[in-house]
Amino acid sequence: MEGLKEGKIYICTVKKLLQHGVIVKIGDSGIDGFVHISELSKRWVKDIKDVAKEGDALVCKLIRIGEQSPELSVKRVTDNEKKQVLKEWSIENRITKMLSKFYPKGIESLKRAAEEKYGSLYGLYEAVANDKDKALESLDIKKEASEAILDFVDKTKKKITIKTDLDISCAEGDGVERIKELLLTPFINKKDYSIKYIKAPHYLLLVNAGETKKTISQNRKLLEMMEKKSGESDITFKYKEIKE
Repeated sequence: MEGLKEGKIYICTVKKLLQHGVIVKIGDSGIDGFVHISELSKRWVKDIKDVAKEGDALVCKLIRIGEQSPELSVKRVTDNEKKQVLKEWSIENRITKMLSKFYPKGIESLKRAAEEKYGSLYGLYEAVANDKDKALESLDIKKEASEAILDFVDKTKKKITIKTDLDISCAEGDGVERIKELLLTPFINKKDYSIKYIKAPHYLLLVNAGETKKTISQNRKLLEMMEKKSGESDITFKYKEIKE
């Protein structure tokens, strides 16, 4: 049972159907566990075959490490937990498949090295997403494999677009020109944002700088600079982030 933790969620494979539950293989541990029929679904289950068959993948929470075998539950896994675990499982499988091209015989040792340093291949993925310049330095990894991981992370990491409603007006005689100058001033890299006219005095600001943290930082910087410029030009400048 070493390595298994109560409360942790695993992707299990159904090995055998029983009258009152199913025997499952717990992740990659090689250990079998049991899911009672009452823990297979949030709905009442009359027949095991209605909710599971041999070979099925089930997202289970380990609820008890019993004397005979670990006991797991499907119904105690929340939708958010299931979504996150499946995401991690998918990314780890894709990274493993990708790295196998560069390490056809040494992939397992590379996975162990990544797990020792980052906890899992998904941990490596998160580390690269947060600090791509340093995350791979501690691993003895081929240049081609490193480049493949960086490319994969860049294409799959979470990206956001921040939308902000801008309320801009100016009572001065040349107010239109002052507002136009404000909107055309490149406070940050122009490729990171755009401003669309909605209806006077409203404009829509969209910021997407690629990485989530960078987008948030650039959005904050842009608004601060526009607000300062507005004050210097006697422009009334208000803004409100649009929540979706």
